[in-house]
Amino acid sequence: MNKMKLSRFLILFVFLICSDRMVYSAGESEPISLTLEQAIETALQRNRSIINALSMSESQRISLFSAQSAFDTKFYPSASAGLSSEAGTAGAGLTLQKRLDFGATASLTPGIQKTDDNRTARIGVSLNMPLFRGFGKESNMDSVYLSEFSVRTAKRSLYSTRVNVILDTVSAVYDIIRQKELVRLFESLTKQLEGHSKIAKIREKVGLATSLDVYRAEIRLKDVEDSLSSAKESLRNAEDRLKLILSFSLERPIEVTAPVELDKTRMNLEELVEIALKNRIELEQAKDELEEARRRSRIAEHNILPQLDLVMNYNRYDMTDDFGALNENRWSINLVSNTDFSRTSEKAAFQQSQITVSSSKLYFDTRQDEIRREVRLQSEFLKKAEERIAIREAQKKQADGKSELSKIKFDHGMTDNFDVIEAEKELQQANVNLLSMKTDYIVGMYRMRAAIGTLIER
Repeated sequence: MNKMKLSRFLILFVFLICSDRMVYSAGESEPISLTLEQAIETALQRNRSIINALSMSESQRISLFSAQSAFDTKFYPSASAGLSSEAGTAGAGLTLQKRLDFGATASLTPGIQKTDDNRTARIGVSLNMPLFRGFGKESNMDSVYLSEFSVRTAKRSLYSTRVNVILDTVSAVYDIIRQKELVRLFESLTKQLEGHSKIAKIREKVGLATSLDVYRAEIRLKDVEDSLSSAKESLRNAEDRLKLILSFSLERPIEVTAPVELDKTRMNLEELVEIALKNRIELEQAKDELEEARRRSRIAEHNILPQLDLVMNYNRYDMTDDFGALNENRWSINLVSNTDFSRTSEKAAFQQSQITVSSSKLYFDTRQDEIRREVRLQSEFLKKAEERIAIREAQKKQADGKSELSKIKFDHGMTDNFDVIEAEKELQQANVNLLSMKTDYIVGMYRMRAAIGTLIER
């Protein structure tokens, strides 16, 4: 009986697992339908590069919190117990320490200690303040400022990653649309050529066509079938590229739609360059790197100073059993120095920091020129794309008229099927070329918005 129940349980367990897998597989087989806006939004949420950039930004934020914690009030409890040949000892205490941003460190240390013979209670106050090296807010807050710079850099890197992911998504979506249109056109052309091949064979039988007409139609048909196979493979590759961007399973089918209307309103080049110089985050990062290099250079120059610290201590204590009043006191003031006289490494570090400042300044100037050049190239691309679109539209009209004329002449026996096939091929190619130029122009508009720094809000 128990074996029977166990068998039924195993069967039910296996059935549930299989059912879950079948439901999951069915869900995975359903196609994903996305508009261009939905694809962009999905990419911003699911793309692995963005998720990794978010993690890096969070890691830098935690590092900043750790650097800032160095200036928090610290509590250090202490306890001790031991034996020696003379007596046993036990003690406990607490240290409260605060580091100030200009360099001084203050501490308060109450404590008690007991031996076999007596007890000692004390409370101490100390202040350690650098007089030369280490004095000043900029020097002491160096780790905090460096962490803040790293946080800003990580946030800008996240922004740049988002921009690149959007551009990749737009490019992938319109590549899919372009490849789908190619597949559709080649499928349409294949059907037409199959019809021409059948008609040529029929006309050959009744003496209205030659074997050359049949061979010509079949050769063209095979060429188009090969192009159709290549177009389908390119479509699969384009879809896989988008799935990788969106972090979707490669096995799941995907369908995308996007507008192909053109917006030809553009500003002049001077305005575009001015907007880019104000908004490009790469230029902001280069400027921040220059300022950080200058700050680090000032720190390196400060570190050349000799080390001289003022150390002050004051203690009140009592060595009796009555701890009501701490009537004994002790104080000290010391000047402490431990500095390499030549400070060769510090001077070399300062010289290197000056070289870094010069390099950062050159990089900033170079980045400005690169942004100007990028905007100019993108503007010229859009201008030429508009001209090419106009040419492609004119070619499409010509190819359409040629196709209609060749069909009329073929129907009246004034020409053979070669002219019809060539005219249809030219028409289909004109449609493909026009669509390709339109999608290139739309993607170029997105790249222009990225080039001037207005693709997404900060």
